[in-house]
Amino acid sequence: MADRREQGGEPAVLFVDDEPNNLTLFRLHFGGEIPLLTAKSGREALDLLAREDVCMVLTDERMPGMSGIELLAAMVDLFPDVVRVIVSAYSDAERVLRAINQGHAHEYVVKPWTVDDMRACIARGREVARRRRDLRVRAELAEAMHDDLKRDHASSRMVIGSGAFARAATAARRAAESASTVLLRGETGTGKELLARSIHDQSARHAGPFVRVDCASLAEGVLESELFGHERGAFTGAVRSRRGRFELADHGTIFLDEIGDISPHAQLALLRVLQEREVERVGGSAPLRVDVRVIAATHQDLEARVTSGEFRQDLFYRLNVIPIFVPALRDRRQDIPALLEHMVAKHALRRPLPPIAEEALNGLMRYGWPGNVRELENVVQRALVMATGSELTLEDFCLDLRVAAPASVRSEAKSAEHEELRALLLEHGGNCARAARALGIPRTTLLARAKKHGLL
Repeated sequence: MADRREQGGEPAVLFVDDEPNNLTLFRLHFGGEIPLLTAKSGREALDLLAREDVCMVLTDERMPGMSGIELLAAMVDLFPDVVRVIVSAYSDAERVLRAINQGHAHEYVVKPWTVDDMRACIARGREVARRRRDLRVRAELAEAMHDDLKRDHASSRMVIGSGAFARAATAARRAAESASTVLLRGETGTGKELLARSIHDQSARHAGPFVRVDCASLAEGVLESELFGHERGAFTGAVRSRRGRFELADHGTIFLDEIGDISPHAQLALLRVLQEREVERVGGSAPLRVDVRVIAATHQDLEARVTSGEFRQDLFYRLNVIPIFVPALRDRRQDIPALLEHMVAKHALRRPLPPIAEEALNGLMRYGWPGNVRELENVVQRALVMATGSELTLEDFCLDLRVAAPASVRSEAKSAEHEELRALLLEHGGNCARAARALGIPRTTLLARAKKHGLL
């Protein structure tokens, strides 16, 4: 399903109910009136909220697994701008009122509901969302960009920019305040490890170790030994006991990169660790307690792998507590100029820094970036080595521009940059210096972009 936030469409209303007939009835009544999404469970709803632009959630209370009130309670920290409504029978009144008093729900609708009552509730919720949405989101994103770009740890290496990646960075900042397991979703090279480090560095565990494991690069037997350690004599070549990565990450964070590629046997072993918070070394007999926060990442479609039987459903649910979608570079094209400046400053061996020719910048904006931010950094390093002139030219970057974005995408990217610059200038009262600081770029760069879009 395409991400509504990247399509620029109107925010959707999400209806959650485990009964297929209720979902069908709701779609029949309101599908032609409003942008509408439906989910069959609380977990599915959280996944949709992580991917889609939703302004309001209406959820049934009594559902297997996660109840409606539990869903809304989880949304308070993760998606605070979404209006939350519980749909419940009279018999649940005490629980519903408690949820409203605790701030988990904004309103309730009594079952069986009438179309007029539900329509009025939806109208109220969408109006509330419209009134507060822009001010609150803009303020939070500005705060996130300012805080993250000024830190003296790994997160300062990220160019937050705006739009989709800024939302991911904001979600990461919120996730850092909890101890819950995080699953980072997105293509290879999009910056998932930087976000994982940012979560660790902003968490209460920041003084502890951050241990990374590339699950895709390790064979099955080696992976288990790496994760859980082994005892002396456990296998040929095990001449001494060895601590595993979970033990090394005690009181810190373990980052399991490319978790979708591990074998079924390793999946079962990992599930036991997540459930029991204990590890058992290969060849050992005594479990060892570990206090570790788990962040996993994958470029795989885990839902499809669960359906095909290649990935355990129970492990997926254990990992997918806080899902964060990390966008591809082609979907945050307006951030490319800021990323280029950051990477040139990082890798240039000469000062002053070589400027990027206008023709080169236009070509880089057209390119499709199948390798995402990682590919961008590689071509910047290559250009800095190959360049002989006073500026970086398109030839220096050595790109095959046949891997290009469609014209419609380029047009949408320019339009998005125009609107975001306009909103940023309005937010800072037309003060270019403050707007540039909020975006994390030089004032001269912001002036040039604003003039290009006719804003100055």
